[in-house]
Amino acid sequence: MKHARLPSALLDRSEQEIQREILTFLRRLPGVVAWKTGGGLLPLANGRRVRMGHKGVSDIVGWCSEESPIVEARPVARFLAIEVKRLGEKCTPEQAAFLDAVLVAGGIAIVASSVDDVRRALLS
Repeated sequence: MKHARLPSALLDRSEQEIQREILTFLRRLPGVVAWKTGGGLLPLANGRRVRMGHKGVSDIVGWCSEESPIVEARPVARFLAIEVKRLGEKCTPEQAAFLDAVLVAGGIAIVASSVDDVRRALLS
């Protein structure tokens, strides 16, 4: 995918920078609780690596409180999963499968390269 018209500052941003910006945005939204998941490979002193977390789990998870359609004035929570990708990058098959499972279970699944992607998905 070509990004010739985009400022280089947008293209040079790391996933960690984008994640921090998204978490800052989410923490300002009422009824939203979200955090960065821990995952990947942890190197041990003996040179072995141990997998932390589950393969494919989104970078940011949490919940969004909503009013219940069943009991008036009683909030319910929908699971929230956000997979953060740099512009032009795609989800791995495991990440896509996790997001699909979240959707099937009634949760909110987002692939985001910016705060604007999350804003559009949650507030539109």
